[in-house]
Amino acid sequence: MNCQLCQKESDAYREGRLPADTRTQVETHLRVCKKCAESYKLQTLAERVINKEKELLPNPFLQTRIMARIENLETPLNRIIPAYMSALRSAIIATSLAAAIFFGVIMGNIYKPSSSAKTIPVELSLINDATIESVDILSNE
Repeated sequence: MNCQLCQKESDAYREGRLPADTRTQVETHLRVCKKCAESYKLQTLAERVINKEKELLPNPFLQTRIMARIENLETPLNRIIPAYMSALRSAIIATSLAAAIFFGVIMGNIYKPSSSAKTIPVELSLINDATIESVDILSNE
């Protein structure tokens, strides 16, 4: 057996999935070849370390601490803002509404019709000009 074939079959050898004749060939090659034997030992050690890490249980208090921090971050803004800030906000809104109404009244009183405008005679205001330029008359032309 060569090194390349031994490396290829090393996973199956560790897991015990090789047939008896191939297993004996891998075992004899591992006894003869130091490079393959070292590689096999490293793979076995890495597998043991990974299995050991899988067995570790998480700290049960870690989840509690993390969830408490998340809940603190999700607190509504009205709990964070002090009471005087909400009162100040209400006062600003009321003042701005009062100012808007005041300026609206002032702007409404500023307009006065000009006295220099010429008044039109009553006769002109009574003229029914709808009959003068009828749409029907214009369409017949």
